Amino acid sequence: MKPVLCLGDICADLIIPYADALKAKADPASYLNADVRPAEGGSAANTACAIARLGLPVLFCGTCGNDAYGHMLKNGLEREGVDTALMRMEADRPTQLVLLVLNEQNDRTAFACPAHFGSQHAILPSQVPDDITEHISWLHVNGMMLREEPAASTQLSLMQRCRKAGIPVSFDINVRVEALKNPAFFENVQCANGLADYVLGSALDEIPMLLDEHDAELAARKLASGGTAVIARSGDQGADLYRGDVRLHAPAFHVDVVDTVGAGDTFDGAFIAAILSGKSDAEAMREANAAAAICVSKSSGRGSPTREELDAFLLERTFR
Repeated sequence: MKPVLCLGDICADLIIPYADALKAKADPASYLNADVRPAEGGSAANTACAIARLGLPVLFCGTCGNDAYGHMLKNGLEREGVDTALMRMEADRPTQLVLLVLNEQNDRTAFACPAHFGSQHAILPSQVPDDITEHISWLHVNGMMLREEPAASTQLSLMQRCRKAGIPVSFDINVRVEALKNPAFFENVQCANGLADYVLGSALDEIPMLLDEHDAELAARKLASGGTAVIARSGDQGADLYRGDVRLHAPAFHVDVVDTVGAGDTFDGAFIAAILSGKSDAEAMREANAAAAICVSKSSGRGSPTREELDAFLLERTFR
């Protein structure tokens, strides 16, 4: 099988347990549980790792700094079996950091540092070979790259090339607070929506926002009316796939949540892997929900399962 190409962000996550820090103020004995944890991150990079762990070949295209964090990130991808041939280490910018603040429910709010002109947006058109569509089976991208140049133009151009060549394209909306007042971002997202075969995002926070629509289901149906498959993720409420007039609901698997970092990225990777393995939409949604459940039960944005771990989880839930 030709590899999946994941183009997009790679960064060092600094996970900040804010709720634990508040507890530590009240009870100094709990201080040891309130440490900041550095981790390998980036939505596109997380998805690449999730696909690789499920046994499919993956190619990653992104940019980081040529520094200690950057080498940590590149080595982390290669350790997972991800091909980093299209990854560039930028000499003039430090690696992007993302501060992930965890609340009492272990949900996260992300802040990019720096908020603008970070290394992850320095993806150049020259990083993507002219004949790339001959060598990949799928393209996965996200909205993170559509905030700034040159990454935005690089991504949209590649999406157009893949669309023309008949390569399936998945697009995770992936909005961050830094983009909310950027008109160019929303224009780019609308363009990306029109070039994607699959649009994925949060049912509450992302999909309705694209259409300025308060009703999440109505927004998803509108997006899907043109033939695009729209996947609306709703955390512990499961996920819904809309394709034309059809709605397919996949219930969540309930687990004890450690943190939610990387859950959507893991969902995306498992869904892509399932579709490329010949699974139906229903089977792919079930596997994606299971993979996301495994991820949130671990303390890592890279908590995606191996094929064996995912199969064992599904088997256990089937006969429960």
